[in-house]
Amino acid sequence: MSWPCAKQIATVRAATMVDNYDESRSSGAALAATIEEDKDKRGKARTVKPLRQLWPFIARYKLIVFAFFIFLVLAAAMQLSIGLAVKVITDCGFVDETKTVADYCTKFAVGDQSDMGSYFKFAILIGIGAAVFGALRFYFISILGQRVIADIRKAVYDKLTRLSPEFFERVHTGEVLSRLTTDTTLIESVIGSSVSFAIRSIATGIGSLIIMFFISWKLTLLVMCIGPAIILPTVIIGKRIRTLSRSSQDNLATASSRAGESLGAIQTVQAFTREEKERRDFSNAVENTYIAHRKRIGVRSLMTLIIFGLGMTGMVGVFWYGAQEVQNFRASGGNTGMTSGDIFAFGIYAFSVVSGVGFLTGTWTELLRASGATERVMELLAEEPDITAPENPAKLANAEGAIEFENVNFIYPSRPTEQTLRDISFKINPGETVALVGPSGAGKSTIFQVLLRFYDTQSGLVTIDDVTITALSPQDLRRQFAIVQQNTPLFSGSAMENIRYGREGASDADVVAAAKAAFAHDFIERLPEGYDTDLGESAVTLSGGQRQRLAIARAILRDAPVLLLDEATSALDAESERAVQQAFEEMSKSKTTLVIAHRLATVLKADRIIVMDEGRVVETGTHNELLKNKGLYARLANLQFDGTATR
Repeated sequence: MSWPCAKQIATVRAATMVDNYDESRSSGAALAATIEEDKDKRGKARTVKPLRQLWPFIARYKLIVFAFFIFLVLAAAMQLSIGLAVKVITDCGFVDETKTVADYCTKFAVGDQSDMGSYFKFAILIGIGAAVFGALRFYFISILGQRVIADIRKAVYDKLTRLSPEFFERVHTGEVLSRLTTDTTLIESVIGSSVSFAIRSIATGIGSLIIMFFISWKLTLLVMCIGPAIILPTVIIGKRIRTLSRSSQDNLATASSRAGESLGAIQTVQAFTREEKERRDFSNAVENTYIAHRKRIGVRSLMTLIIFGLGMTGMVGVFWYGAQEVQNFRASGGNTGMTSGDIFAFGIYAFSVVSGVGFLTGTWTELLRASGATERVMELLAEEPDITAPENPAKLANAEGAIEFENVNFIYPSRPTEQTLRDISFKINPGETVALVGPSGAGKSTIFQVLLRFYDTQSGLVTIDDVTITALSPQDLRRQFAIVQQNTPLFSGSAMENIRYGREGASDADVVAAAKAAFAHDFIERLPEGYDTDLGESAVTLSGGQRQRLAIARAILRDAPVLLLDEATSALDAESERAVQQAFEEMSKSKTTLVIAHRLATVLKADRIIVMDEGRVVETGTHNELLKNKGLYARLANLQFDGTATR
């Protein structure tokens, strides 16, 4: 049986989750170790190499990438032309310095120099072109970013639903959800904006440098001397920013995880009057996040000071030198020096280069953050479930329900020193109703976990209809079962949707029939909108008994060959329990039924009772046979029936 999200997968597991698999098989353990290792390496330099792993997602949209680059080039060309437009306007529209300039203007404008409007029209056309192509560049890169992130999120979620429950024992659900949301948002910002601006800055920077060399190679060399003075300190500071960014991300994930846990169990929090503790813990986590952000902002402010301080000082020096060149131009009658238009155009291109360098240093830190986020997301995509289908799985279209455990031994990976199942052997015939009873921790729920193949055993065989369950695909195997659990996981949505979860595509009439069989129809009809009433997150608006009846209806609707009942009626009142028991008895006539029960009154009519203790089968028989044996079952029965069970 597959579950729809990471949180529900974690919920589905039984009370004791696995211990002792080989570490080479423990994907969850590997990722948990990676998470801790990442936290230990916060201060070390990282690279943007992990961003290359995004290329397979980007390469799916070659036309969008191609359109982006076309409009990027056109927008950069228009932006570079603005400096030339300023030169023409300055030299030809405002200043008539020499005959050389006048001749140049006449040739360029193909008209009279006194026609100032033509120069401004030229500049307006360039501005419009830059705006149009810039908007199209932004549109295509933004669409690409959204499309890639949507694909990544779907791929991650798809992988999460395939991972084994063991993974979610090793890695906190909050950490996983943080990767699915926060980390992918970081990647989206880089693809959709930072990378675009970085490429644009590089393109316009290179173009500006080339034009600057043609205007004045001396001034260009002067500007290039400013670059290293800006880049070196910002690269060093950028490493510190990345470290603090990662720290703030980790603190934010901790705060979110803590809030999710406490809000998900708000009634428990309030019942134990632990609101103040939860508020204090969340406040501490948020404060730690704020402190990390504050440090990052301080360091980034220092980097901004360096970039703009050196940049603006350098630009003033460039204009100072340029002003002297303009004076030389006028004094020499145009033979040496630069025109006023040259110096203004050069200033625009120089500012483009310097600001581009400053932006790239800031973008570098963003790329490093996104690189770390990409690494974490790709770790999830690289995870492989422990439970997989064989290369050529056997087919089991409609099982009859014969089940056999043969010398099964099992140890949960989380408790390697404690063996949960010890040499378990039993056989269940098709259509038989068998109860599993015994004290808590005897291994009853683990039988269900192994049977559903949420975990593989260390030794022994488990078969259904004489087919080893490891020879089947997990999906094919789990289609043979319908399960009702003690702590029933339900979902947000309507009662109709929750019941139909048992069998996709079931008609409304089938859903209603299942609800009636589970004695849920009457209370559903009393809801404000009947079967279409929204039950809230995890169906919190229902009582425990109502939730359990919905789960029972879901199992009835599934109509699988094998019915698994784990304390399925524990939350029902006596009258409802009796009615539901009758429904189960009717269903059991055509199905194999396994019942886990602590209340022995619910299994008196079972065809056979298997008594378990400390992971072993200690007794097997009917209720009356086991009472006569005066073993563990008889002792449990006497406790529950006030000593009257054996009388």
